[in-house]
Amino acid sequence: MCEQVGAGLATVLTDADYATFNATVHQSGVLYNCNEEKMHMGATSSANFSWQWRTGDPLSTSWAYWKPGEPDRADACMRALVSPGIPVSFGDYLCGIVFSCIMCDA
Repeated sequence: MCEQVGAGLATVLTDADYATFNATVHQSGVLYNCNEEKMHMGATSSANFSWQWRTGDPLSTSWAYWKPGEPDRADACMRALVSPGIPVSFGDYLCGIVFSCIMCDA
């Protein structure tokens, strides 16, 4: 996916990253180009519910941008949940599921 163009799945390490990500998703037309309102992100969890960004940075289960009730599974991957006019939130999903949309970092 992203690696083919020299990038990685998107990460949101800071509040500024979130603001940029949220604005980009809502202004880019991605909502109209995706069959789903979910996109792959660059974080995964282990069997002990320890979340980590692809960069190696830890990700707290109390992170402010999780959708309420998320994350709710271990050994999972992260997805962005995008809807028109609503700030992006994040949830987990089984890593084998393939969404039609991805967001890459440089």
